[in-house]
Amino acid sequence: MATLREISEITGYSIATISRVLNEDETLKVTDSTRKMILDAAGSMDYANKHGGNKKGSPGEHLKIGIVQMEITQESEKDPYYLYLKSNVEKCCFSREMETFVMQYNSEEACYRSAVSRELDGILAIGQFREEQIAAMKKSAPHIVFLDSSPRPEEFCSVVPNYEVGIRQGMKYLVEQGHRRIAFVGPEYSTDSINRQALELRRKFFCDYLERYGDNKIEGILIDTDWLECDISEQILNYMKKGHPKPTAFFAFNETTAMGVLRALQILGFQVPEDFSILSYNDTILATLTQPHLSGIRIHMEEMVDCAVDLLVRNVRGKDSIPLCISVPSTLIIRESVQKAKQELGND
Repeated sequence: MATLREISEITGYSIATISRVLNEDETLKVTDSTRKMILDAAGSMDYANKHGGNKKGSPGEHLKIGIVQMEITQESEKDPYYLYLKSNVEKCCFSREMETFVMQYNSEEACYRSAVSRELDGILAIGQFREEQIAAMKKSAPHIVFLDSSPRPEEFCSVVPNYEVGIRQGMKYLVEQGHRRIAFVGPEYSTDSINRQALELRRKFFCDYLERYGDNKIEGILIDTDWLECDISEQILNYMKKGHPKPTAFFAFNETTAMGVLRALQILGFQVPEDFSILSYNDTILATLTQPHLSGIRIHMEEMVDCAVDLLVRNVRGKDSIPLCISVPSTLIIRESVQKAKQELGND
């Protein structure tokens, strides 16, 4: 992963400022553009380091590709995951000598536009979109590949993370460490592939795991939280103070959530992982900027992007006659925030 010094050299901001931005320090006042620049640089450099710089792709791929990103909400703005995905898409297309155009949705005219009017070979769509937005994309380009969602699988190619595998990996690891009372921390609802409210998939697969392996005497706790880190900390503080059964391990929906849990436990005077273990999801650069560093489930964003671009190229070249959905498995990354459970805690 990129180091703070490398990000500082690229952006011009101090190491201290970068660290505080990446750690979501609420006391630091920076503009949205500064925060976005730092997160974009972190995501871009992480990609470049893992892939050995700007390697050239296959000759003849001089395609014109539109990049469409889902509407930024309060939730997605606080999660750098989508910023990293977009940055990796731009890097991958550049390495393959593709010309990219960022497109914005015009709700009044129900169409997508870019700063430069060009005929596009295809679109890479990142995130979740409403039906009218998907219809507008179809008017803009003959080929569309979705990244991180799979609307109309009978019509469009897509690449998605396999959350079921990730939850199973995480739970298996926590159980092997002796944890039998595990709390899932995250929102109850999220958005599905066509931007409708639906049960959050990671939470659903957590519950499915408990049903399947309940004979192992694993007790699951659901702590439904809001999206902002400060709200998460407050909700964890309230939960811990009200005498509820205390887990020995917290399985966090993403790193912003994990950081909120960590902050609440530190406020209460607990040590991680000595008193409680925390396992996170996503595994972006944020995981290595906390104390302790977060163990987590890594979503392979670079590989997802590579697959999506490959599918789009094949579509444009007429090599695929049926839509394909690629589900990319995750990897367990072991760092410092999880250790073996000492014993089950009571309600005190």
